[in-house]
Amino acid sequence: MTDAGPAALNGPSPARHPGGPIRALYRDEWAQWKAHYRRYFKAAARALGLGFVLGFAVFLIWPAQEKKALLLLMKALKDIPLGAPPLVLALTLFYHNARASLLAVAAGAVPFLCLPVLDPFVNGAALGLLASISKHQGLNVPLLFLKSVVPHGLFELPAVLYAASAGIYLSVTLGRILRVKLQERREDRAAGAPPRADGGIATGGIELAGEPPETRTGDRPTVAGCLAAVARSFILVVLPLLLVAAFIEAFVTPNLG
Repeated sequence: MTDAGPAALNGPSPARHPGGPIRALYRDEWAQWKAHYRRYFKAAARALGLGFVLGFAVFLIWPAQEKKALLLLMKALKDIPLGAPPLVLALTLFYHNARASLLAVAAGAVPFLCLPVLDPFVNGAALGLLASISKHQGLNVPLLFLKSVVPHGLFELPAVLYAASAGIYLSVTLGRILRVKLQERREDRAAGAPPRADGGIATGGIELAGEPPETRTGDRPTVAGCLAAVARSFILVVLPLLLVAAFIEAFVTPNLG
């Protein structure tokens, strides 16, 4: 008989998440969504809708601008081989959309400005442009969108909105951290507490060993924690949605025309 000990006799440690690490990651992601992303997702969805309405209205009223806008759109999509085999097209679409979403998230590294919200706005404007062109050509716009956009859009648009949500969260959180850091430095200067040479600040006679102000309190967000949460969101949610959307657009959508 082996000496298993109490831990082995009592089963898995209470610290472990039932269902395995993948399920634990998605549970954490769900908590992140409810606590932070949901409000920004709504803002991104509004930006998408506003972009569509403005794009459709502007190009419908000024059709002369359609050609210029369409040329810009085609230039942005020139690296997508539309005549390639479906697998090559799917992988290219996935790469193109993943790169665009990654850039949208990375724009959140600029504090305060919430630049990622521009990505869904531009996507909405592009859809509005396509709707306007179809309208001027006498096509059935709702039917065209139902066949050409909705199948893969059910996955691609949520991915775009989720990426924008994560990017906005990053921008807002970094802004808060920066604001708190500057405020604490002002308070320390007013109190006569000299800053440490390594960037830490002595507060109340207690040295913080170079720890940045945003990591002093466990309840306060940290730069590393924020970046880790956003990276997890991109990998667990955005990339899988974009992958499914790319395969639908390459294998399913062409057969619906």
